[in-house]
Amino acid sequence: MSRQRYWGAPLPFVHCTDCGLVPEKVENLPIALPDDVEITGEGNPLANHPTWSNCACPICGKDAKRETDTLDTFVQSSWYQFRYATNPKKWGEMGIDKEEANYWLGVDQYIGGIEHAILHLLYARFFTKVLRDLGYHDITEPFENLLTQGMVLMDGSKMSKSKGNTIDPDSLIEKYGADTARLFTLFAAPPAKELEWNDSAVEGAFRFIKKLYDRKSKVTSRTLPNIDQSTLSKESKIARVKVYEALQKSKAVYEKTFAFNTLIASCMEALNALDKQDNGEVWTEGLYIMLNLLEPIIPHVATELSEVLFNRENFAKVLEVKEEVFVQESILYMVMIGGKKRTEIEMSVSASKEEILSMAKEAGAKWLEGMIIVKEIVVPNKLVNLAVKPA
Repeated sequence: MSRQRYWGAPLPFVHCTDCGLVPEKVENLPIALPDDVEITGEGNPLANHPTWSNCACPICGKDAKRETDTLDTFVQSSWYQFRYATNPKKWGEMGIDKEEANYWLGVDQYIGGIEHAILHLLYARFFTKVLRDLGYHDITEPFENLLTQGMVLMDGSKMSKSKGNTIDPDSLIEKYGADTARLFTLFAAPPAKELEWNDSAVEGAFRFIKKLYDRKSKVTSRTLPNIDQSTLSKESKIARVKVYEALQKSKAVYEKTFAFNTLIASCMEALNALDKQDNGEVWTEGLYIMLNLLEPIIPHVATELSEVLFNRENFAKVLEVKEEVFVQESILYMVMIGGKKRTEIEMSVSASKEEILSMAKEAGAKWLEGMIIVKEIVVPNKLVNLAVKPA
């Protein structure tokens, strides 16, 4: 658990020629690091300091040497959440205010690399329980949820400086902007999975942002409109469904799954659906909602557009899913004839089985020529299957 370096908590032990290795007195703690250390890159800086390690033995009082190793970073970082949650003016003996610690902790979400999270989580639980038993707080578990993010790969190998296969984020940001880098990284893979770097996919992320920005001229008002669903065209209704499907998905993504790639995909589908219709109110509502959803992912573009188009109103408004958007007036049936998909028919939700079969036979007439229908199956809201044999 020790490290031969300067930065860290010194191990509170003293080497005495007569008494051996002995612990430092409590009243001498904490042991402060020297301010005039020289870091040369060779050896332990504390061991090379001319005077810092000189001390008196806590037992016999003779000249002795202080231990120059420091504690591992996992130990030092395993209880800092208690300091972050406490007003510095209220720091007590351990830098912890019990009332504030109990209010703010445990941490709702822990995010870390798999190679670090395991040990750090173990030590953090240990320190949390020790500090609890000592009466500094009442927290039993330090973190409520854990997310371990995946590695970034290049041609199947982990990116690393030693392999020389890293991507310079500065050049990427200079060419495409920081929002493109964020969008690609979050869209390429779920956060817990490995991400394979792909330059062409970066281009795709840039094109989506540019397309979103270019559609600002479609907005017709600066506030969220009240839309009469019954007056819309089929294409406009489909576009609203796609927009509100993305809104439905956002709650689970931001609060639980962190599957940002699925939310981004839904926003891309919504934008494509909006492009297939020309209703200004639907465009206004769609961009209003999408900018709200994409703000944490592409903050620069989303914030600018929200300011220009909606005076940043969407920052404060809580968006609610409108269930009437999902009410179907018609259903698309797949028509199977002789075991093969032949065509599709669109039917009213109130259509009877006989009406559905009649329309299916009419639409599939050319495949029914010279055939006898031996069986008719209607799967509600899904398909029509006509089993046939030669006449």
